[in-house]
Amino acid sequence: MMLMKKMRTAARLRSQLWSLKMPSLCHRSFAAISTYKAVIFDMYGVLIPSPVKLATVFEQQNSVPLGTLGRAIRTGGELNAWKRFMRGEIGAEEFVEAFGRQCSEIIVESCREGLSKPDPRIYHLCLNRLGVSAHEAVFLDDLELNVKAAVQLGMHAIKVGDLAVSVKELEGMLGIPLSGFVPGPDSAPWATKLPMDRLTQYLRKALHLSDEADPVAVQQLSPSQSNSLYHLTTGGRHLLLRKQQKTSRAMETEYRMLKSLNGSSIPVPEIIDLCEDPSVLGAPFLLMEVCLGRMFSDHSLPGLTPGDRRALYQAMQHTLCQIHCLDTRVVGLEDYDEPVDYMGLQVRWWTQQYRDSETPPIPAMERLIQWLPLHLPKHQRTTLIHGSFRLENLVFHAEKPEVVAVMDWGRSRLGDPLIDLTFSCMGHCLPQDNPLLTGISDRGLVQLGIPTVEEVMGQYCSSMGLEEGIPDWNFYMAFHLFCLAASHQGESKSTIAGQTGSGRLAEQVADLAWDFATKEGFRIFNAMPRAPHAGTSPLKGKRSKITGAGL
Repeated sequence: MMLMKKMRTAARLRSQLWSLKMPSLCHRSFAAISTYKAVIFDMYGVLIPSPVKLATVFEQQNSVPLGTLGRAIRTGGELNAWKRFMRGEIGAEEFVEAFGRQCSEIIVESCREGLSKPDPRIYHLCLNRLGVSAHEAVFLDDLELNVKAAVQLGMHAIKVGDLAVSVKELEGMLGIPLSGFVPGPDSAPWATKLPMDRLTQYLRKALHLSDEADPVAVQQLSPSQSNSLYHLTTGGRHLLLRKQQKTSRAMETEYRMLKSLNGSSIPVPEIIDLCEDPSVLGAPFLLMEVCLGRMFSDHSLPGLTPGDRRALYQAMQHTLCQIHCLDTRVVGLEDYDEPVDYMGLQVRWWTQQYRDSETPPIPAMERLIQWLPLHLPKHQRTTLIHGSFRLENLVFHAEKPEVVAVMDWGRSRLGDPLIDLTFSCMGHCLPQDNPLLTGISDRGLVQLGIPTVEEVMGQYCSSMGLEEGIPDWNFYMAFHLFCLAASHQGESKSTIAGQTGSGRLAEQVADLAWDFATKEGFRIFNAMPRAPHAGTSPLKGKRSKITGAGL
């Protein structure tokens, strides 16, 4: 039996079925709709327990030799009892009908069609009824032979073993988070969070819709401490609305950037309006068009070939170079804030953020607070910077390795471009199970086809003409991890968990930051001119001592 969910676009995922939650830390915008149009999965082993696993449990509990039931299922070909049951020729009709009444999606039942996997005809039947092609569908099954059959037909396939792992892989393929399933339409009254009458009136005026236009459908995507993101559907259009929750310049900054960059060499979503009238939603909000394409939340890019992964990472760096090469005068940003001592200001700001939310002192943070100001990069270029440039904030073309939109410009300004470059490599330094920021340091980059940090830096330096390379990149990585720890400390301060497990997590990130600071310290030390007798003080004749904060 096969269950299929029709998705004309992923934007049409109904609000009563999905609660899409995104990490509040390093908030990302969700403004892409996946080009996949269908998700196809086997009931057994995905939606309900696999009969093979149940058979194994039965055998163990009843002293039946392991594999006996499996052999009975496989023997006899198409005429055996199991196949006849799956085709509906014998038994269990009541179960099939009862289950069908519970499902609101399209169901293709082997027992009714006289076909079963891995027969290619049942796959084609599914695709035809959904009205999609093979490359527009994702197939899930717990049996390898069924997965292989789907792949041979051109479908993207996931073999389900650990359900949580499979859901994460599906998230990466669809470009949308799937955690937080809501069992019924009354479980998430999101529309009540927005004054629908006033919102409908505003949209009809802003979009020039008639009074007879379809009602506004609202789906909340990512609530956070600073703003909330909603997916709106009305008048045949898919829109994103970001509502500001607290005082911040980020929304005004993003609006100006998107307006200025529209039509430039940098791909950005089309902005519709910045509404600052509090009578509409009670707070300022941005309205923009949804961007069609692929978004990835998993830096390992599951479901892609090694060649495709490398191409996407290269496209990512190409786009970053476009941002850093932009002549701000051409797009009307010549008066954009240009700070003096950009990195120094950043270190002081994040230090204050940490102090304001400090719980029990973290030794590594205290050392970093002393070390960072003493080791600021001496040579800082100034360009337009994105401020949060990472894989999650990019929308890729549906089929080509090309960035079609860069999202989340709220932290953009003029500053040191290496901030963007090194931030885009954060995932390379963190393991996959890091709850603050999912990484790929333990994923085997060569086998995946993902460029290493050295390759990323090399591509950037070659494109930007930086012959000297980036010798102090360890400083930047220490800085980013310092910020990550400080940010997490701030978010967890008000919770009891923030005093225990979450506090230890911030401490672990701070320790990793100090590791990078130590590497940078040794680099500086090794680059220092040597006296005739290396390692000896020319003044006292004693071996020099190296202390952490002095590196």
